Amino acid sequence: MYLGIMKNKLTPEQEQELAKIATEIEAEAIQMKMDYENNPSEESGSVVFIHQDSSFLEEDEEDETVDE
Repeated sequence: MYLGIMKNKLTPEQEQELAKIATEIEAEAIQMKMDYENNPSEESGSVVFIHQDSSFLEEDEEDETVDE
């Protein structure tokens, strides 16, 4: 796909180097996937950030004052 687009703009040496780098990246991705399958993360993988001025926090404060 991308290699085909760039083929007309790269020298044969550049094409060879690009293919080598792409193969290395793919091999690293496969290793990373296998490592994760064998050693899964204890975290869910999703992260939620809430800013200190978030309206979400204001709603929680309102709920707490109503309960008191």
